Amino acid sequence: MTLLGRELILGVGGGISAYKSAELLRRLQDIGFGVTVIPTRSSLNFVGSATWEALSGRPVNPNLWNNVHEVPHIKAARGADLIVVAPATADLIAKVSNGFADDLLTSVISASVAPIVFV
Repeated sequence: MTLLGRELILGVGGGISAYKSAELLRRLQDIGFGVTVIPTRSSLNFVGSATWEALSGRPVNPNLWNNVHEVPHIKAARGADLIVVAPATADLIAKVSNGFADDLLTSVISASVAPIVFV
């Protein structure tokens, strides 16, 4: 089974271990995934957008409503073959399990039919 061409969303929660997701991103790319990073606003206190953009080679925008002409959470959700959330903080897990979709990451998770892995 080849993973080349498969699309993955790496959701990054706002815990101190957010920095470990940079290594996870690299390993996912090494096995063939195209990775889009969606950090929570609080995770950007640990690892900034510029770092994620440099590592992923893709733009990073945690804002749900930057462009009113697009619906970014629907576009991202439809393109994902898999969603990995690492670190999955208690707050993030609680939001998702209770149906809250108040930022880009939780909105993508709510709209997606792709498998979701919480780490």
